[in-house]
Amino acid sequence: MKFVTAVRGSKQYQMVVVPHRPIYKAGVFSLCLLAVAAISWLTYEWGMKEGLATKVEVIQERDLLREQLSESARLVIEMRQSVADLKLGGKVDTRANEEIQIAVEDLQEEIAGLNEEIRFYKGVMLPNVKEQGLRIERLDLKKTGEPSTYSFGLLLTQVVEKHDYVQGAVEISLLGQQDDLERQLSLAEMSDGNQSSIRFRFRYFQNIEGKIKVPDGFLPRELVIVAKRKGRNAQELEKKFGWQLDGD
Repeated sequence: MKFVTAVRGSKQYQMVVVPHRPIYKAGVFSLCLLAVAAISWLTYEWGMKEGLATKVEVIQERDLLREQLSESARLVIEMRQSVADLKLGGKVDTRANEEIQIAVEDLQEEIAGLNEEIRFYKGVMLPNVKEQGLRIERLDLKKTGEPSTYSFGLLLTQVVEKHDYVQGAVEISLLGQQDDLERQLSLAEMSDGNQSSIRFRFRYFQNIEGKIKVPDGFLPRELVIVAKRKGRNAQELEKKFGWQLDGD
């Protein structure tokens, strides 16, 4: 129903009369709220699903990285252990080689010593040299713990076809310098008992041992050994040895 009211002297407007329906408006407003709520819920659910999927993916990637890191750490430990084993093995091999080398050198020295002794015994028991009789074989000289005191070992042998006992005495003297002068010390001057000679008696060989003491300021050069055999086949021989200490 339309009502038109005209007033003179004013602009004319058309008016429409609409029925008053408050329930309808409330329903439309509620529907709008529901639509907004549904859209918000759907958006939230989609975001949650996407966020959860992303989180799961991130967690999986993190766990994978952790596994890779753990494996790398294990490999590093194994490699370090391998390097340590190689170094230790190298040291062990080097040490073993050194010990083997030392053992070989010791055996070579022992073999050389045994060969020398074999030659010595052959020379004594089976002489095939022209110069037979009493012989001065060797002289060993060593340091002692006492100042200017030395121990000696003198080896005498008898090279003969028939080995009878031989006896006699040995004189030992030391040549050197003292106060820039040549001097010769007798055994009596170098021994505590003022012994001038050392007696010997043997059938095949004899090792004479003793000690000598050198005066302070005396520079030794060589030892002179004089062996005198007594009896029917009297013999005297002399041999000089340079002043050489064992181990020097």
